[in-house]
Amino acid sequence: MTEDAASHEELMTIVANGQPWNVPRECTIADFLGRLALTPGRVVAMLDGVIVPRERFAETRLREGCRLELVTMVGGG
Repeated sequence: MTEDAASHEELMTIVANGQPWNVPRECTIADFLGRLALTPGRVVAMLDGVIVPRERFAETRLREGCRLELVTMVGGG
């Protein structure tokens, strides 16, 4: 692998909570949550208007231009 190829990961742009993000083309919801240091058990994810069950985060790939909405649940009282 050339230095160019190693330093030039293929990226795509998604929109998460209204903000554009550049992520690797193979990125899943679980991967994206890891980048944000979010615990999947405390997150509700909606991909292009459809709620994704937590058990599917690791297999659900993001696509160029997709819209991801993430809501984190906070405990307390």
